[in-house]
Amino acid sequence: MPTKPSKTLQTFDNPHPQRDYIIAIEIPEFTCLCPKTGQPDFATLYLQYVPDRTCIELKSLKLYFWSYREQGAFHEDVTNAILDDLVAATQPRYMRLRAKFHVRGGLYTTVFAEHRAPGWTPPPPPPDYLPHWSPSPGSMGPSEAAAPAAAAPGAQPAGPQHVRGTADSQTAAPAPAHSEADEPVDHAVFIGVDLGTTGCRTAAVNRKGDLLAHAEAITPAPLRNQDQVTQDPTQWWRALNTSLSALLTKIDAGRVRAIAVDGTSGTLLLCDETGRPITPALMYNDGRALAQAELIAEHAGPHCGAQGPSSSLAKLLWLQEKHMDTKARYALHQADWIVGRLTGLWGYSDYNNCLKLGFDPQALQWPQWLVQLGANTRLMPTVYAPGQEIGRIRRKVAESFGLPADTQVVAGTTDGVAAFMAAGAHSPGQAVTSLGTTLGLKLVSNTPVFSPQHGVYSHRLGRLWLAGGNSNAGGATLLQYFDTAQMRELTPQLDPENFTRLDYYPLPQIGERFPVNDPKMAPRLEPLPADSVTFFQGMLEGIAHIEAKGYQLLAQLGAPALTQVLTTGGGSVNPAWLRIRERILGVETKTARVGMAAYGTALLAAGVVAKAFATHERTGTGG
Repeated sequence: MPTKPSKTLQTFDNPHPQRDYIIAIEIPEFTCLCPKTGQPDFATLYLQYVPDRTCIELKSLKLYFWSYREQGAFHEDVTNAILDDLVAATQPRYMRLRAKFHVRGGLYTTVFAEHRAPGWTPPPPPPDYLPHWSPSPGSMGPSEAAAPAAAAPGAQPAGPQHVRGTADSQTAAPAPAHSEADEPVDHAVFIGVDLGTTGCRTAAVNRKGDLLAHAEAITPAPLRNQDQVTQDPTQWWRALNTSLSALLTKIDAGRVRAIAVDGTSGTLLLCDETGRPITPALMYNDGRALAQAELIAEHAGPHCGAQGPSSSLAKLLWLQEKHMDTKARYALHQADWIVGRLTGLWGYSDYNNCLKLGFDPQALQWPQWLVQLGANTRLMPTVYAPGQEIGRIRRKVAESFGLPADTQVVAGTTDGVAAFMAAGAHSPGQAVTSLGTTLGLKLVSNTPVFSPQHGVYSHRLGRLWLAGGNSNAGGATLLQYFDTAQMRELTPQLDPENFTRLDYYPLPQIGERFPVNDPKMAPRLEPLPADSVTFFQGMLEGIAHIEAKGYQLLAQLGAPALTQVLTTGGGSVNPAWLRIRERILGVETKTARVGMAAYGTALLAAGVVAKAFATHERTGTGG
């Protein structure tokens, strides 16, 4: 009997050769190598056969399947080769193999292969008056096997320009349209809009910050061409219409007082004076502007948040080099463009989104070096403090949604800052980790922390700062190997108290931003273990180690020591991963009470955030 991976198949005599009966075997952890990339491909195999004189011995079958772990072949070749081997070993009356491959990037491909011995026909199905067994979805039970079937088919920053408003309004909410004497406080409703990688989410809160309702709508995935990642901005508006319409069925639209919008940090597009897009949106993870990033590094100081090829400033310079700015009037971020669609007022942004466009959040102005850099400063938006009123909603938009005509639209923020606000951290040393498509870290600090060579920057939030960075590792990498159902199934089998010691760095593609800022860094997912559970846990541990290195780096650069981590995003609901991270981080790590970025943006619209991050400084206004 073989004891290690082997192509040798053992058999034993069929104990009931006088009868047609079905043997069904499921192989949930089949692995082979992609012949193009050398990366592992995972599949679930479903085998059914009607034995003739011999049956397959299961231990040898398991070792047979293991032998494919170091073998590369296309899915079609693998499936048919396996069927050929099994038929040669057992000479069955009938055999059918279904192989469902989980292709990286969230795709599935299923290959069917079938063998019938000459002259063999399946037994007739049971008559209608007898009960039929119904298999669960995806299962292969007696009814399917009994009759085997064939395979089924702004303002110009020419000089110093200050943020609109005073410093003590940095996170102030707009004044309510009605006084508290006009109606009970809790009757007012405030809406947050979150534009993320995969869709639009909306949330509604009252003035106290209680979550009243939420809704979401999906957008098509961005288009990817190597390091270029783009999206049609009109898809954001369609998704907002769907999500907001669904939200307003759950609340009284007539009580809405203000709306705030967040979007992905660094996503940029050019539009004309009416808001019509001149270019597609260059997404937050678009990495084409390598040469422009080097130019920025020559001009910008160490406290600039616009470093790296993924910054919106680097993208603007790339668009300028291609002469795509000649007919443009504004360079806008994702949230800025949606605010324009809501209000009809174009060329307005907030100091969190504009950080990666070169805005100085300490001096609250556009720096002079942007002119020396050659940036088209005519396109730069006027900058507001998050939560400060930009304008009222357009009449046509208000009528289409049934909103009051005096609904205010206030300056928003980035999706990362919004998720931070939703989590509830507000004291130095508290941090929020976002486990979404990517890994985002933000730590409350008394002072700003910047380190372009490490991908570290700081967002201003009232009198405090959110120091952090974003790694490309995260859920996008996990989904290249496991779908959501598989991860849910594997999680109870994880062993958080015993580490795998696999030294993985799970990137979805070449390039990293933080804690290592290296656009040429390659993923590290070797060695490949013998089972999917260990591989899955190794990836989770790898992302947790990246998180720990990130917080250690922030402390080395001057941020407060880590005291607590609150977690948001899809990965926050995985209890085993939470425990793995807590052991690696060495501090209390728990799931945030509310993890939706849309909720944080709604708090911004309601003025709740201003109370937590209030400031008593005053500066002059400008612009």
